Amino acid sequence: MDFFARQEQSRRTTRILVGLFLLAVAATVTAVTIAAAVFIGMYRNPYGAGQSSGVSPIDWLTANANELLLIAGLTAAFIGLASLYRVVSLSSGGGQVARLLGAAEVTADTTDPLERRLVNVVEEMAIASGTPVPEVFVLQEEHGINAFAAGLTTSDAAVAVTRGALERLNRAELQGVIAHEFSHILNGDMRLNQQLMGLSFGILALAQIGRLLLRSMRVRTGRKSNGAAMMGLVIGVTLILIGSIGLFFSRLIKAGVSRQREMLADASAVQFTRDRAGLAGALKKIGGYTGTLVGRNSEEVAHMLFSRGARAFRGWFATHPPIDERILALDPSFTPGDYPDAGATIPSGEAGLDSPATQAFAPEASTPTDADFVGRAGTVAPHSVAAAIRTAIPESLDHAAHSRELSLLLALALGLSRSATTRTRQLELLEQQLGATRRAKCGSLAAELDEIDDQYRLPLLELSMPALKHRPAEQLTFVLDLLHRVTALNPDERLFDYALLRLLERYLDSTALADTPLRTRKAKRSASGAVIDLLKCVAAHGHDDAGTALDAYRAGIARVAAEARNVAEPSFSPLDDARELQSLDAALERLASLRPKQKQRVLSAVLASIRHDRRISIAELELLRVIAASLGCPMPPAIAFAPAD
Repeated sequence: MDFFARQEQSRRTTRILVGLFLLAVAATVTAVTIAAAVFIGMYRNPYGAGQSSGVSPIDWLTANANELLLIAGLTAAFIGLASLYRVVSLSSGGGQVARLLGAAEVTADTTDPLERRLVNVVEEMAIASGTPVPEVFVLQEEHGINAFAAGLTTSDAAVAVTRGALERLNRAELQGVIAHEFSHILNGDMRLNQQLMGLSFGILALAQIGRLLLRSMRVRTGRKSNGAAMMGLVIGVTLILIGSIGLFFSRLIKAGVSRQREMLADASAVQFTRDRAGLAGALKKIGGYTGTLVGRNSEEVAHMLFSRGARAFRGWFATHPPIDERILALDPSFTPGDYPDAGATIPSGEAGLDSPATQAFAPEASTPTDADFVGRAGTVAPHSVAAAIRTAIPESLDHAAHSRELSLLLALALGLSRSATTRTRQLELLEQQLGATRRAKCGSLAAELDEIDDQYRLPLLELSMPALKHRPAEQLTFVLDLLHRVTALNPDERLFDYALLRLLERYLDSTALADTPLRTRKAKRSASGAVIDLLKCVAAHGHDDAGTALDAYRAGIARVAAEARNVAEPSFSPLDDARELQSLDAALERLASLRPKQKQRVLSAVLASIRHDRRISIAELELLRVIAASLGCPMPPAIAFAPAD
């Protein structure tokens, strides 16, 4: 199953889950209403004092219909509002979920060697997958071996691991765990998990209220044993039982979905790392130790964890397949129950705790086919790709990418032209806006950027995302606007400038929400019209004359739906008009809402247009990555597609 098929499956699963949770809510509301009816029937004569209570059920329900409907409505409203509250509270990104569990964020300048190793592994996985580096957290008080990924998109993702995982897993095992979590990030599982968390909160809240009322009534019963206190105790027990009905279905639904996706994530992790032993080793250590979480709110995130987070849930309620089953899928020679001793912690100096991996990069033996390109969406490139990129980036630029202050200047430096005349004008603008000191630093960073290959520029931007996201929203908005002004001074529109601005806006979308020049495109466009605009711009930028650009456009349009092919062909004369990049914005906004399989066809069409002349430049590869990212289909960096000389 490829990335697009998994996305389709995720969409179907989401629809089914919403339906199942609505049924669970309906069952809970019905139970509350029935309990209320019984209570009212016991303590109220529906026809007034002195009247006979021997009435038919229909007459009784008619007499009390308004009150019962009010109770049902209030119960449904409570569950809905509680779920909405949780969904809204988690909408700021995966970091909010991590903080909900008491996790502490790990910054790039950490001096803890175990945390440094974790940051390196996460960064390498992000580079190799072509996604922005997620926020990194550690559950410092959790000594079991576990981890999770959270967030709604790749741009607001967070990865958290327990202290026990840091201390008991070696680098290969930790890498296997992080690869497993990146599978959840890339395949949309974490979005689904977060939706599950929000939907189930209302039901969970009702059960918690039942427990609170039960405790309260127990205290009152202990102080004074009378009929009213006993009735209060009965009400408390009734409420907790009713709340447990919804909780029962909630756990059942989450467990069923989680078990299926955990096995898929294990398989994807092996595909990403090309190493079964690392992930299998981590699972074996969990089997011999524990993955249980003891902290607050662990029930809510049980379905999101790398391994089972609670001892109580087994069978249908198990959120994960049995640990032995997962290990055997990776290591058929494993003897169930034969776990290593995971009680010992990793010595502080062991195996690359504070340095990135440095495997040599082996280029492709031949130029990838179109199917190879599109098939790598939502995957992680070989680990050596990340190592090659980290090796190629000078230490000073790597430091700038991880610095909260310098990351802003690095983003601006990436937009500076190589032309001395144009760069001088751009630096003058920066001096006017930022002062002489920051202008000089931008110039220094730009000079260093001139020395590295173009294919390493966007990965450097992706490395800087955690640092950038820690800046205040108003600063990010200011820098985005300034970067637009800087790139506008280029006499010729550059594909890289567009890629830089588009990715920055997309990656910072959840942080900097103010209007920027790229946000001014709200024109309505049909899907077929958007495809035409997209392919027209791509074809024009990849070719030097109108004739070959038209041929490239035709090669791309032949791969999409008939309604797009039947539209009159666009004009490529003059060619510069066809290269207008701003037309891409409205097109990508429209195409982002397509179904996954439709997006796959669009990317295939873009590739056919780009490769019509049998060559593909770094600029075109980066444009392809930007288009794919805008459609929610991240692709590995350009170097991953480079053929051997």
